[in-house]
Amino acid sequence: MASDSVQQKMYGLKTASRAQRVVLAVCGLTWLAVAWWLLIAGGIGQAGVWFGQSWQAGNPARRWILAICLTVYCLRLLLTEFVFLKRGVSWKEVFTVAPWLLVIFLLLVLTGGRNQHGAGAGLVIGVVLFAFGSWMHTQSEWTRHVWKEQPKHRGRLYTGSWFRYTRHPNYLGDLILFSGLCLMTGVWVSAAIPVVMLAGFVFVNVPMLDAHLRGHYGQEFEKYARRTKKLIPFVY
Repeated sequence: MASDSVQQKMYGLKTASRAQRVVLAVCGLTWLAVAWWLLIAGGIGQAGVWFGQSWQAGNPARRWILAICLTVYCLRLLLTEFVFLKRGVSWKEVFTVAPWLLVIFLLLVLTGGRNQHGAGAGLVIGVVLFAFGSWMHTQSEWTRHVWKEQPKHRGRLYTGSWFRYTRHPNYLGDLILFSGLCLMTGVWVSAAIPVVMLAGFVFVNVPMLDAHLRGHYGQEFEKYARRTKKLIPFVY
């Protein structure tokens, strides 16, 4: 099956994949630089001229907060990529993730960066969601990383921290933080980001990773799966 082939290519890789990781990191940092140029350095007006539009920079507080939050996200992405991620990274994955990340950044920047409305409750709630989602993702990955580094835990399934409530707290954290970023923009069309992301997790990533974990950990995973929701605690 095609899904089995994709699963093997993603989770069967044992190489360090240094070149792939570096290229993905360079792409992410480049997209971040473009975001800062658009949000802070007057790039929105210039980009509007290129496309024959009269784009004006939006509320300064919103633009600065978006730029800072996107920076935090990129730094966290680098931490995950070079410290937490143990499997290999294929070139196909690099050239799938990098363009998707660019689309996300541009949509957030070109919607929120041109929003003239003042910073209201939506922006504050967005920052809170972003901070919570980022913490959930990083804290769960960090505790698993520390636990796995102990020799007595090698080859065992980690079920502590946020993994007690959901099998994939990293995915849930991303959903929450990107929902927060969308709220920060104050433009409803940006909600397409977490919606598409949720569909990808439900129909592709979660089934694929669960299949890998089931094959790798066997009965240990089966017992864990029976008492833990796939993605959203107490719901799904």
